Amino acid sequence: MARLKKNGNLSGAVGNLVFVNDGDRVYVREKGNKPKQTKNTKAEAEKFALAGVKEKLYRDLLKDKIGLVSHQYQAVKHKTRLLKTISSKVTESGTMLLSFQDPEAMIGFNFNPKVEWQRYTNFYPKYNEIVDQTMSISLPALAWGDQVRAPKNATTAKLNFYAVSTNLNFKMVDVEVLSSLSLLLREKENVPAQDWSFSVPQNTKWLFIIATLDFESTKTQLEKTEKNVGTYLWAQTVNP
Repeated sequence: MARLKKNGNLSGAVGNLVFVNDGDRVYVREKGNKPKQTKNTKAEAEKFALAGVKEKLYRDLLKDKIGLVSHQYQAVKHKTRLLKTISSKVTESGTMLLSFQDPEAMIGFNFNPKVEWQRYTNFYPKYNEIVDQTMSISLPALAWGDQVRAPKNATTAKLNFYAVSTNLNFKMVDVEVLSSLSLLLREKENVPAQDWSFSVPQNTKWLFIIATLDFESTKTQLEKTEKNVGTYLWAQTVNP
């Protein structure tokens, strides 16, 4: 049954007519007279559903394997970014196939939506090509206040690097941490430049270099929003 709203507009149904209030728009449609779903909108809906299912499985594994810290809006923003990695292909029979293809779209994603990685960091590792199933990364020297800029009252910072492999096209999503490196930084203490090398299995599909930065303070309690940041530094499909 339709009812009269305070603004004078009808809302609800009368017989076969439905009165719709959509923001500043008010219109009437017949019951069951819904917009038809086109091939494009159907494809986008399927992509969104696929990204939603796989993103949660994948992110939960990151929490378990590398201790990824949850932040407000992280899930929805991570899913939105993951959508960009999905490609669609229509077969001769007209069936649409969706698959995760290019992981490079994840580079630069901030695991803490309220604080960007660049706010606290100013360094850029060099990523060398994988040779004989081995990858090496050259890390620059790191100094407190220069390459790592801590929030007010922070006294230590733990910088973590993770080489993570996954294949979201598998029905059972898994995450393997191929290697990790942790560096502790303090005021007036520098960390020298170094190379980080690790093996890359032959069956690796997606390879990510994820970095997280955790701050602590002996002076006061730091806010959660400024205590932890993280990002995808690098991503590549190893075996298409």
